[in-house]
Amino acid sequence: MNKRSNLPYSTQDLFPRVEHDPVAISDNARSMRSSSLFSANSDPIAPSHRHGFTPRKNIQRLKKMLRRLFKPDSLDFETAIWEIFNLIFNPRKLYRSHYYYKQQSTGNKVSYTRDDPSFLILLTGFLSISAIAWGLAYSPSAWEIIKLIVYMVMVDFYLTGVVIASVFWLVMNRIYNNTFAIMGDTSRFNVNYIEWGFCFDIHCNSFIVIWLSLYLLQFILLPVLTIEKSFISLLVGNSLYFGAVGHYFIVTMYGFTSIPFVGNSYTGANEESSHEKLLQRGLLFGILPLLAIGWLLTVALGINVATVMVKTYFS
Repeated sequence: MNKRSNLPYSTQDLFPRVEHDPVAISDNARSMRSSSLFSANSDPIAPSHRHGFTPRKNIQRLKKMLRRLFKPDSLDFETAIWEIFNLIFNPRKLYRSHYYYKQQSTGNKVSYTRDDPSFLILLTGFLSISAIAWGLAYSPSAWEIIKLIVYMVMVDFYLTGVVIASVFWLVMNRIYNNTFAIMGDTSRFNVNYIEWGFCFDIHCNSFIVIWLSLYLLQFILLPVLTIEKSFISLLVGNSLYFGAVGHYFIVTMYGFTSIPFVGNSYTGANEESSHEKLLQRGLLFGILPLLAIGWLLTVALGINVATVMVKTYFS
């Protein structure tokens, strides 16, 4: 695989300038509708060789990822870094990029799930480095640091991700796939089927802001956040936590609305899909208001979430 060819970015993408051209947007929308992975006129049930949703192919994809771990030449860290950069500064750019989905489609396999573990390797490395820094600051013993690395990586990231991905997999397929059944295989051939692996990928993408805010930025701001009986410490710490969680769900919404049958790929450039509106309303009238109420209550009651979490980890 030639990693330098067909890269999704150029040098100017590192410092992007957003320009809105109505004609270009309209042409791009028509192009995306015509070349979309899922056609608006597709049959509800598609042949298995066309979409690769069978359990056997899922196992094959997992094996392929594991094999690539031991083949450094096959890992595309450059694209993974591009993805991380855009997830931090412009997450919608990543999900708008047709390359993000095209790179998952080779030959007869069509899937939104990553088969390159480079992104996971980088994020696991970032979390491990953060755990070492936190361990040196609060429990400077080799064994305690090792336990902290295992907890932050395996529990905070992977285990939590498995739970969240499973919930989204169930909910999204219940909403958008009328043939979905947990124990049935037929629904996996439906053009509206959302793979569990894609849900986990969205968690990984959204977790970047959690790592940046709560594992890196919080560590830098510890001298401020740990001041007792300080309103500034209370305000900054709680805003950091609730803001990070809110941003996590916003990026998650971007991920799911980027799927053609959820977003506006079929409805035209100036129209919004009812499916997309459903997710937006769930975010705007459900999750974000609950987070805002939680933030107000903790500030009003003087509960410093940052201090509570630090004591939970290191008490």
